[in-house]
Amino acid sequence: MEQTIMAAEAAEQSLAARFEALQEQQPKMRIRQMADVLNVSEMELVRLRGGDALIPLQNRFGELLKALDDVGPVMILSRNNEVVHEVTGTFNDFTTGKSGAMGLAVGEIDVRVFFKHWAFGYRVKEQARSGLRESLQFFDQYGAAVHKIYRVADTLPDAWERVIREFADEQMEPFAPQGRRPVPERAKLDHVKAEVLREGWAELKDVHHFGALLKRAGTDRLTALEILRGEWATELQRSDDDVLDRLLALLRDSECPAMFFVGNPGIVQIFTGKVSNLRRTGPWMNVLDPGFNLHANTESIKSWWLVRRPSADGVITSVEAFNSDGELVLTVFGARKPGIPESELWREQAANLEATS
Repeated sequence: MEQTIMAAEAAEQSLAARFEALQEQQPKMRIRQMADVLNVSEMELVRLRGGDALIPLQNRFGELLKALDDVGPVMILSRNNEVVHEVTGTFNDFTTGKSGAMGLAVGEIDVRVFFKHWAFGYRVKEQARSGLRESLQFFDQYGAAVHKIYRVADTLPDAWERVIREFADEQMEPFAPQGRRPVPERAKLDHVKAEVLREGWAELKDVHHFGALLKRAGTDRLTALEILRGEWATELQRSDDDVLDRLLALLRDSECPAMFFVGNPGIVQIFTGKVSNLRRTGPWMNVLDPGFNLHANTESIKSWWLVRRPSADGVITSVEAFNSDGELVLTVFGARKPGIPESELWREQAANLEATS
Protein backbone atom coordinates (compact mmCIF):
# COMPACT_ATOMS: atom_id res chain seq x y z
CA MET A 1 0.00 0.00 0.00
CA GLU A 2 2.79 2.39 0.97
CA GLN A 3 4.63 1.61 -2.27
CA THR A 4 1.47 2.33 -4.26
CA ILE A 5 1.09 5.72 -2.55
CA MET A 6 4.76 6.55 -3.14
CA ALA A 7 4.46 5.60 -6.83
CA ALA A 8 1.36 7.80 -7.22
CA GLU A 9 3.15 10.73 -5.56
CA ALA A 10 6.19 10.27 -7.80
CA ALA A 11 3.98 10.17 -10.91
CA GLU A 12 2.22 13.35 -9.79
CA GLN A 13 5.52 15.12 -9.19
CA SER A 14 6.73 14.07 -12.63
CA LEU A 15 3.51 15.33 -14.24
CA ALA A 16 3.76 18.61 -12.31
CA ALA A 17 7.30 19.13 -13.62
CA ARG A 18 6.26 18.39 -17.22
CA PHE A 19 3.21 20.65 -16.86
CA GLU A 20 5.34 23.51 -15.55
CA ALA A 21 7.85 23.11 -18.39
CA LEU A 22 5.07 23.12 -21.00
CA GLN A 23 3.55 26.25 -19.47
CA GLU A 24 6.90 28.01 -19.77
CA GLN A 25 7.29 26.90 -23.39
CA GLN A 26 3.68 27.59 -24.42
CA PRO A 27 2.26 30.24 -22.07
CA LYS A 28 -0.78 30.87 -24.32
CA MET A 29 -1.76 27.21 -24.69
CA ARG A 30 -5.05 26.31 -23.00
CA ILE A 31 -5.15 23.61 -20.35
CA ARG A 32 -7.20 21.23 -22.51
CA GLN A 33 -4.53 21.39 -25.24
CA MET A 34 -1.80 20.91 -22.63
CA ALA A 35 -3.55 17.78 -21.38
CA ASP A 36 -3.54 16.38 -24.93
CA VAL A 37 0.16 17.18 -25.35
CA LEU A 38 1.00 15.52 -22.00
CA ASN A 39 -1.35 12.58 -22.74
CA VAL A 40 -3.33 13.01 -19.53
CA SER A 41 -6.84 14.18 -18.71
CA GLU A 42 -7.58 17.84 -18.11
CA MET A 43 -8.65 17.03 -14.56
CA GLU A 44 -5.25 15.58 -13.72
CA LEU A 45 -3.70 18.97 -14.48
CA VAL A 46 -6.39 20.83 -12.53
CA ARG A 47 -5.71 18.64 -9.47
CA LEU A 48 -2.07 19.75 -9.43
CA ARG A 49 -3.13 23.12 -8.03
CA GLY A 50 -2.47 23.54 -4.35
CA GLY A 51 -3.67 25.53 -1.37
CA ASP A 52 -6.65 27.81 -1.91
CA ALA A 53 -6.38 27.39 -5.69
CA LEU A 54 -8.33 24.11 -5.54
CA ILE A 55 -11.25 23.08 -3.34
CA PRO A 56 -12.95 19.72 -4.00
CA LEU A 57 -16.75 19.76 -4.09
CA GLN A 58 -19.18 17.21 -2.75
CA ASN A 59 -20.95 15.01 -5.26
CA ARG A 60 -24.29 16.77 -4.73
CA PHE A 61 -24.19 18.45 -8.08
CA GLY A 62 -27.95 18.86 -8.60
CA GLU A 63 -28.29 20.63 -5.27
CA LEU A 64 -25.27 22.79 -6.07
CA LEU A 65 -26.71 23.96 -9.40
CA LYS A 66 -30.01 24.72 -7.66
CA ALA A 67 -28.13 26.85 -5.12
CA LEU A 68 -26.70 28.94 -7.96
CA ASP A 69 -30.16 30.47 -8.48
CA ASP A 70 -29.12 32.98 -5.78
CA VAL A 71 -25.68 34.04 -7.00
CA GLY A 72 -26.70 36.33 -9.87
CA PRO A 73 -24.96 36.35 -13.26
CA VAL A 74 -22.31 33.76 -14.10
CA MET A 75 -20.68 32.59 -17.30
CA ILE A 76 -21.28 28.92 -18.11
CA LEU A 77 -19.17 26.92 -20.53
CA SER A 78 -19.89 23.55 -22.09
CA ARG A 79 -17.90 22.00 -24.89
CA ASN A 80 -16.82 18.96 -26.80
CA ASN A 81 -13.58 18.51 -28.72
CA GLU A 82 -14.78 20.59 -31.66
CA VAL A 83 -17.09 23.32 -30.30
CA VAL A 84 -17.12 25.59 -27.24
CA HIS A 85 -20.38 27.25 -26.10
CA GLU A 86 -20.34 30.13 -23.56
CA VAL A 87 -23.37 31.95 -22.14
CA THR A 88 -23.51 34.68 -19.50
CA GLY A 89 -26.75 34.82 -17.54
CA THR A 90 -28.55 33.99 -14.33
CA PHE A 91 -29.75 30.56 -13.22
CA ASN A 92 -33.49 30.55 -12.65
CA ASP A 93 -35.22 27.60 -10.99
CA PHE A 94 -32.81 24.79 -11.81
CA THR A 95 -34.74 21.56 -11.22
CA THR A 96 -33.93 17.85 -11.11
CA GLY A 97 -36.11 14.85 -11.83
CA LYS A 98 -37.37 12.53 -9.09
CA SER A 99 -34.42 10.19 -9.50
CA GLY A 100 -31.91 13.03 -9.52
CA ALA A 101 -30.32 11.62 -12.69
CA MET A 102 -31.31 14.59 -14.85
CA GLY A 103 -31.73 18.31 -14.37
CA LEU A 104 -32.58 21.38 -16.38
CA ALA A 105 -32.79 25.14 -16.36
CA VAL A 106 -34.79 27.18 -18.87
CA GLY A 107 -34.23 30.89 -19.27
CA GLU A 108 -31.10 33.00 -19.66
CA ILE A 109 -29.24 29.84 -18.75
CA ASP A 110 -30.71 26.96 -20.73
CA VAL A 111 -29.20 23.54 -20.02
CA ARG A 112 -30.13 19.86 -19.94
CA VAL A 113 -27.92 17.94 -17.50
CA PHE A 114 -27.22 14.18 -17.27
CA PHE A 115 -25.61 13.64 -13.87
CA LYS A 116 -24.46 10.05 -14.39
CA HIS A 117 -21.58 11.58 -16.34
CA TRP A 118 -20.64 14.01 -13.51
CA ALA A 119 -18.07 12.35 -11.24
CA PHE A 120 -15.86 15.13 -9.80
CA GLY A 121 -16.21 18.82 -9.03
CA TYR A 122 -13.82 21.56 -7.88
CA ARG A 123 -13.72 25.25 -7.10
CA VAL A 124 -10.73 26.45 -9.12
CA LYS A 125 -8.72 29.66 -8.99
CA GLU A 126 -6.35 30.22 -11.90
CA GLN A 127 -4.29 33.01 -13.37
CA ALA A 128 -5.52 33.94 -16.83
CA ARG A 129 -4.56 36.62 -19.33
CA SER A 130 -7.41 38.76 -17.97
CA GLY A 131 -6.33 38.25 -14.33
CA LEU A 132 -7.38 35.86 -11.57
CA ARG A 133 -10.40 33.74 -12.52
CA GLU A 134 -12.58 31.67 -10.23
CA SER A 135 -14.82 28.86 -11.41
CA LEU A 136 -16.66 25.67 -10.56
CA GLN A 137 -15.44 22.87 -12.79
CA PHE A 138 -17.04 19.45 -13.26
CA PHE A 139 -15.49 16.34 -14.79
CA ASP A 140 -16.59 12.88 -15.83
CA GLN A 141 -15.13 9.55 -14.65
CA TYR A 142 -12.39 9.83 -17.29
CA GLY A 143 -11.28 13.27 -16.10
CA ALA A 144 -12.72 15.10 -19.11
CA ALA A 145 -14.36 18.46 -18.46
CA VAL A 146 -18.16 18.29 -18.63
CA HIS A 147 -19.14 21.82 -17.55
CA LYS A 148 -17.62 25.00 -16.07
CA ILE A 149 -19.26 27.92 -14.28
CA TYR A 150 -17.26 31.14 -13.98
CA ARG A 151 -17.68 33.95 -11.49
CA VAL A 152 -18.05 37.28 -13.33
CA ALA A 153 -17.94 40.92 -12.25
CA ASP A 154 -21.66 41.01 -11.40
CA THR A 155 -21.76 37.69 -9.51
CA LEU A 156 -22.94 38.31 -5.94
CA PRO A 157 -19.80 37.62 -3.88
CA ASP A 158 -21.45 36.67 -0.57
CA ALA A 159 -23.88 34.26 -2.25
CA TRP A 160 -21.06 32.71 -4.30
CA GLU A 161 -18.94 32.15 -1.19
CA ARG A 162 -21.91 30.59 0.63
CA VAL A 163 -22.25 28.03 -2.15
CA ILE A 164 -18.54 27.19 -1.92
CA ARG A 165 -18.74 26.74 1.87
CA GLU A 166 -21.89 24.62 1.68
CA PHE A 167 -20.62 22.21 -0.98
CA ALA A 168 -16.88 22.09 -0.22
CA ASP A 169 -15.60 18.60 0.51
CA GLU A 170 -13.08 17.97 3.27
CA GLN A 171 -11.09 15.43 1.30
CA MET A 172 -9.86 15.06 -2.27
CA GLU A 173 -11.47 12.00 -3.80
CA PRO A 174 -8.88 9.67 -5.40
CA PHE A 175 -8.75 9.40 -9.17
CA ALA A 176 -7.34 6.50 -11.16
CA PRO A 177 -6.80 7.48 -14.83
CA GLN A 178 -8.85 5.31 -17.19
CA GLY A 179 -7.83 6.72 -20.55
CA ARG A 180 -10.22 8.51 -22.86
CA ARG A 181 -13.98 8.07 -22.99
CA PRO A 182 -14.85 5.26 -25.42
CA VAL A 183 -16.61 6.46 -28.54
CA PRO A 184 -19.88 4.65 -29.40
CA GLU A 185 -19.58 2.47 -32.48
CA ARG A 186 -21.40 3.48 -35.63
CA ALA A 187 -24.28 1.27 -36.68
CA LYS A 188 -23.66 -1.17 -39.51
CA LEU A 189 -25.90 -0.43 -42.46
CA ASP A 190 -26.98 -4.05 -42.92
CA HIS A 191 -28.10 -4.15 -39.25
CA VAL A 192 -30.30 -1.04 -39.43
CA LYS A 193 -34.06 -1.49 -39.75
CA ALA A 194 -34.26 0.98 -42.62
CA GLU A 195 -38.01 0.68 -43.18
CA VAL A 196 -38.70 1.21 -39.49
CA LEU A 197 -36.55 4.33 -39.71
CA ARG A 198 -38.21 5.69 -42.86
CA GLU A 199 -41.77 4.99 -41.71
CA GLY A 200 -41.12 6.27 -38.19
CA TRP A 201 -39.46 9.43 -39.48
CA ALA A 202 -42.38 10.27 -41.75
CA GLU A 203 -44.75 9.84 -38.79
CA LEU A 204 -42.80 11.92 -36.25
CA LYS A 205 -44.97 14.32 -34.25
CA ASP A 206 -42.38 15.62 -31.77
CA VAL A 207 -38.63 16.18 -32.28
CA HIS A 208 -38.08 14.76 -28.79
CA HIS A 209 -39.28 11.35 -30.04
CA PHE A 210 -36.35 11.22 -32.45
CA GLY A 211 -34.01 9.38 -30.04
CA ALA A 212 -36.55 6.63 -29.41
CA LEU A 213 -36.96 6.17 -33.17
CA LEU A 214 -33.23 5.70 -33.62
CA LYS A 215 -33.24 2.98 -30.95
CA ARG A 216 -36.16 1.16 -32.59
CA ALA A 217 -34.38 1.26 -35.92
CA GLY A 218 -31.04 0.17 -34.42
CA THR A 219 -29.06 3.10 -35.73
CA ASP A 220 -27.04 6.10 -34.67
CA ARG A 221 -27.94 9.64 -35.72
CA LEU A 222 -25.42 10.08 -38.55
CA THR A 223 -26.11 6.69 -40.11
CA ALA A 224 -29.83 7.54 -40.06
CA LEU A 225 -29.15 10.73 -42.02
CA GLU A 226 -27.07 8.82 -44.54
CA ILE A 227 -29.96 6.39 -45.05
CA LEU A 228 -32.48 9.23 -45.33
CA ARG A 229 -30.35 11.29 -47.68
CA GLY A 230 -32.62 12.99 -50.20
CA GLU A 231 -36.10 13.86 -48.98
CA TRP A 232 -35.27 14.43 -45.31
CA ALA A 233 -31.50 14.99 -45.13
CA THR A 234 -28.96 16.79 -47.31
CA GLU A 235 -25.21 16.67 -46.75
CA LEU A 236 -23.84 20.20 -47.06
CA GLN A 237 -20.58 20.68 -48.92
CA ARG A 238 -17.82 23.14 -48.13
CA SER A 239 -16.97 25.63 -50.87
CA ASP A 240 -14.59 28.62 -50.70
CA ASP A 241 -15.61 29.10 -47.08
CA ASP A 242 -16.94 26.74 -44.45
CA VAL A 243 -20.59 25.78 -43.94
CA LEU A 244 -20.62 27.45 -40.51
CA ASP A 245 -19.20 30.71 -41.90
CA ARG A 246 -22.00 30.85 -44.46
CA LEU A 247 -24.71 29.92 -41.96
CA LEU A 248 -23.62 32.51 -39.40
CA ALA A 249 -23.33 35.21 -42.06
CA LEU A 250 -26.86 34.42 -43.27
CA LEU A 251 -28.21 34.62 -39.72
CA ARG A 252 -26.37 37.88 -39.02
CA ASP A 253 -27.38 39.59 -42.25
CA SER A 254 -31.04 38.54 -41.98
CA GLU A 255 -31.18 39.17 -38.19
CA CYS A 256 -32.72 35.72 -37.90
CA PRO A 257 -32.77 34.36 -34.31
CA ALA A 258 -31.58 30.80 -33.94
CA MET A 259 -30.99 28.16 -31.28
CA PHE A 260 -27.44 26.82 -30.87
CA PHE A 261 -27.09 23.45 -29.10
CA VAL A 262 -23.65 22.22 -27.99
CA GLY A 263 -22.99 19.37 -25.61
CA ASN A 264 -21.17 16.29 -24.45
CA PRO A 265 -22.51 13.15 -22.70
CA GLY A 266 -23.03 15.12 -19.46
CA ILE A 267 -24.82 18.24 -20.67
CA VAL A 268 -26.49 20.08 -23.53
CA GLN A 269 -26.17 23.86 -23.41
CA ILE A 270 -28.44 26.11 -25.50
CA PHE A 271 -28.42 29.74 -26.60
CA THR A 272 -31.38 31.34 -28.35
CA GLY A 273 -31.00 34.69 -30.08
CA LYS A 274 -29.36 36.65 -32.88
CA VAL A 275 -25.66 36.76 -33.74
CA SER A 276 -23.71 39.78 -34.92
CA ASN A 277 -19.97 39.79 -34.22
CA LEU A 278 -18.37 37.01 -36.29
CA ARG A 279 -14.65 36.36 -36.54
CA ARG A 280 -12.62 33.69 -38.27
CA THR A 281 -9.27 32.89 -36.56
CA GLY A 282 -7.39 30.13 -38.34
CA PRO A 283 -9.36 26.88 -38.00
CA TRP A 284 -11.76 28.50 -35.50
CA MET A 285 -14.99 30.26 -36.46
CA ASN A 286 -16.20 32.46 -33.61
CA VAL A 287 -19.29 34.31 -32.44
CA LEU A 288 -18.16 37.03 -30.02
CA ASP A 289 -21.36 38.69 -28.82
CA PRO A 290 -22.24 40.09 -25.38
CA GLY A 291 -23.69 37.19 -23.42
CA PHE A 292 -22.89 34.54 -26.04
CA ASN A 293 -19.64 33.18 -27.47
CA LEU A 294 -19.32 30.22 -29.82
CA HIS A 295 -15.98 28.78 -30.94
CA ALA A 296 -15.95 25.99 -33.53
CA ASN A 297 -12.87 24.28 -34.92
CA THR A 298 -14.31 23.69 -38.36
CA GLU A 299 -11.24 21.75 -39.53
CA SER A 300 -12.18 19.08 -36.96
CA ILE A 301 -15.80 18.88 -38.14
CA LYS A 302 -16.13 16.05 -40.64
CA SER A 303 -19.62 16.60 -42.08
CA TRP A 304 -22.55 19.04 -42.08
CA TRP A 305 -26.18 18.12 -42.69
CA LEU A 306 -29.40 19.98 -43.30
CA VAL A 307 -32.13 17.91 -41.65
CA ARG A 308 -35.93 18.14 -41.84
CA ARG A 309 -38.18 16.37 -39.35
CA PRO A 310 -41.98 16.24 -39.40
CA SER A 311 -43.79 17.37 -36.25
CA ALA A 312 -47.24 18.39 -35.06
CA ASP A 313 -46.06 21.98 -35.63
CA GLY A 314 -44.94 21.35 -39.20
CA VAL A 315 -41.51 20.46 -40.54
CA ILE A 316 -38.63 21.37 -38.20
CA THR A 317 -35.34 22.21 -39.93
CA SER A 318 -31.89 21.91 -38.37
CA VAL A 319 -28.25 22.21 -39.38
CA GLU A 320 -26.11 19.51 -37.74
CA ALA A 321 -22.33 19.03 -37.48
CA PHE A 322 -20.55 15.72 -36.84
CA ASN A 323 -16.94 14.91 -36.01
CA SER A 324 -14.80 12.15 -37.51
CA ASP A 325 -16.21 9.62 -35.01
CA GLY A 326 -19.76 10.34 -36.14
CA GLU A 327 -20.65 12.21 -32.93
CA LEU A 328 -22.96 15.22 -33.04
CA VAL A 329 -21.05 18.34 -31.94
CA LEU A 330 -23.31 21.27 -32.90
CA THR A 331 -26.97 21.67 -33.84
CA VAL A 332 -28.65 24.89 -35.01
CA PHE A 333 -32.44 25.33 -35.17
CA GLY A 334 -34.53 28.37 -35.88
CA ALA A 335 -35.73 30.03 -32.68
CA ARG A 336 -39.16 28.69 -31.77
CA LYS A 337 -41.36 27.64 -28.86
CA PRO A 338 -43.21 24.30 -28.61
CA GLY A 339 -46.59 24.50 -30.31
CA ILE A 340 -45.43 27.18 -32.76
CA PRO A 341 -44.23 26.45 -36.33
CA GLU A 342 -40.68 27.44 -37.19
CA SER A 343 -40.33 30.85 -38.82
CA GLU A 344 -40.30 31.39 -42.55
CA LEU A 345 -37.23 33.58 -42.03
CA TRP A 346 -35.29 30.59 -40.67
CA ARG A 347 -36.51 28.32 -43.46
CA GLU A 348 -35.33 30.91 -45.95
CA GLN A 349 -31.83 30.94 -44.45
CA ALA A 350 -31.73 27.13 -44.40
CA ALA A 351 -32.76 27.04 -48.06
CA ASN A 352 -30.10 29.65 -48.95
CA LEU A 353 -27.47 27.56 -47.14
CA GLU A 354 -28.56 24.42 -49.00
CA ALA A 355 -28.43 26.25 -52.32
CA THR A 356 -24.78 27.24 -51.80
CA SER A 357 -23.65 23.69 -50.96
